[in-house]
Amino acid sequence: MADERWQELKRRLTEAVSDYVGRVEYGNLRMEIYEADSAVSDAEAARAALAFEIPGGSTSQFAVSYEHGAFHMLDANAEDVLALDAPAAVVDAVRAQIAEIPAYRVKRLRDDIDLWLAQDGFTRQAAFEELNRLLRLGHEFRGGSLTVDELTAACRYVVGRFEARETPA
Repeated sequence: MADERWQELKRRLTEAVSDYVGRVEYGNLRMEIYEADSAVSDAEAARAALAFEIPGGSTSQFAVSYEHGAFHMLDANAEDVLALDAPAAVVDAVRAQIAEIPAYRVKRLRDDIDLWLAQDGFTRQAAFEELNRLLRLGHEFRGGSLTVDELTAACRYVVGRFEARETPA
């Protein structure tokens, strides 16, 4: 695929994500480029996929596609398709989504904690043991682990949830 705009986007995206690739707080972010084989397809089509993990190891991703000279990607809420003309605009949209990854990871961690605590008999100790398990995941599944800041915030969240349970109404 020789389209100059696609080549520019690949170069700009590689630069834009380089500071975040492999960092736990960004879910061990990584990018893969997929280009159509012109021998198989007439259409100029390509895709850049960015994947990251949330604590516990589930993988999330977002992508930019390039077909027939136009860039497309889902917005940060995965509700609307953005049609962008310029590689710089695509990179700005990708940077905005990357910037949201740490907050998304914390939200998903809190959602998981809420699910744990909704189980009958789930104790504060069990919650801390589960957080410790997530912390240890870094040896096997880097992005599924926790950062120190995420662990601290999660511990505070657990304590706050148990205090709310124990406070009489």
